[in-house]
Amino acid sequence: MLVASIFLSRILGFLREWILAQTVGASGVSDVYLASFTVPDFLNYLMAAGALNVSLIPVLSAYVGSEKAEIGKKIYRTISTYLCFLMLVLILFCQLQSDTLAKWVAPGFSTEQLNSLALLLRIIVPAQFFFFWGGLANGVQQTHGKFVYSAVAPILYNLCIILFGVSFYSQLGVAAFSLGVLVGAILGYGFLQWWGLHKLGYSILPSFKLESETLHAFKKYLWMSVPIMFAFSLVVADEWISKYLASYLGEGAVSRLSYARTELRIPIAVIGQAAGIASYPHLSRLWAQQQYKNFGKTLVQEIQKIWALGPLAALLLFTHALPITHFIYGGGKLSQSDLMETAQLLQLMGLGLVFWIMQILLSRGFYATQTTWLPSLFGTLLTIVFVPLYFVLSQKWGVRGLAISGSLGIACYSIFLGVLLKHHVKKYSSEISFRPVIKFGIAWTGALVLLGAMAYGISKIGIYQSSRLSALGDILLTTLVVGGAALFLLRKGFSQLTEGSLF
Repeated sequence: MLVASIFLSRILGFLREWILAQTVGASGVSDVYLASFTVPDFLNYLMAAGALNVSLIPVLSAYVGSEKAEIGKKIYRTISTYLCFLMLVLILFCQLQSDTLAKWVAPGFSTEQLNSLALLLRIIVPAQFFFFWGGLANGVQQTHGKFVYSAVAPILYNLCIILFGVSFYSQLGVAAFSLGVLVGAILGYGFLQWWGLHKLGYSILPSFKLESETLHAFKKYLWMSVPIMFAFSLVVADEWISKYLASYLGEGAVSRLSYARTELRIPIAVIGQAAGIASYPHLSRLWAQQQYKNFGKTLVQEIQKIWALGPLAALLLFTHALPITHFIYGGGKLSQSDLMETAQLLQLMGLGLVFWIMQILLSRGFYATQTTWLPSLFGTLLTIVFVPLYFVLSQKWGVRGLAISGSLGIACYSIFLGVLLKHHVKKYSSEISFRPVIKFGIAWTGALVLLGAMAYGISKIGIYQSSRLSALGDILLTTLVVGGAALFLLRKGFSQLTEGSLF
């Protein structure tokens, strides 16, 4: 259910971006719209990334399903009340300072673009309250093992953007898409999540009471959340830095970079988020119950799954980037040069795809152990180190330099995060072994060479003939052949290395 919903959500996300591309192309207008998400995303990250399920689930897990269940409900109400009040204050500040914030986000934009950017900010920023509150509600539901409303929310959100964009663009311009963002957030992350909480017996009424156990849980929650909220790893900073620098690189640079990033997010979501989100509550429970050996076994298996699928997706993106981009964005206002440039950016971003996917699981592995300071501080330090690289490579290779910088940065982040997590969990149990990951990784890398050759060979057959239909045929054939061969190898040749079939 979760994987299917994530996949459907990403398909709708693609449709959303496709409609935008067909409507405004890679232009100054699309640059403004895409840049308008920088401040809301920052606000969402500052509050929501640290305040959602990665911190809430471990805190509530000790109460759900026990005789202290009612105390857990009080703890949720208290956390929600205080943090929602803080979120409203930040939203009000952003509304009042939208003109100044627009200049900070994209200093390379013209005056007209900055005015439009400030207007879109005023529309989109209030949506962050519902993302934030809905995220807290999702954390509660996932603690109870309920994923339905969490899964439906992004689908409803994307549908609203599409419907409002298509229906009102002629009257409102690109602001119609922004209005869809606000309405989608209210429906998907507001009303829908309220219903999910209601069915579990949770109240949404505010509560400022800080009883002894509630205060203790709140402090624990803040201790876990603060480092995530105020640390800025390349996972989120990459997009902010790239948009900032791309605003100086000419009209359409921000758009092409964002379109390529949208393409990259489908395999990241389907493989990485499904593994990370679905396994996180289970990992949290195992750690809380001190079942360290089972924790390690589960973590190793999830890493193996990602290493099995991630490189396959990267191979497909690298060898068939132009057909993929043409199929998604072709036939509209994007020119052939726009499509080729976006495809080249997708190839460069795709070099870091495996690491983008892997860091989702590794970071949640840390959070499941109720350790947030170490990965957060490390992520911030690495970001500081890599920021100069973005400036240098953007000056040397333009927007391509930004794509390369992101891939290099996330690779370093993911590798070092994995090493840190290994040492961290082994401090609690020497029985945890990561040797199966190494053995499988080495063996599967050899198979990937063969699978890569197959993907490259299909790209040279000539199925793709600069049309969307031929692009679809090229993509489907490659996916079926390479994916089928990979599945056969995993089930028949590699099952002994993974203690049974991974899929």
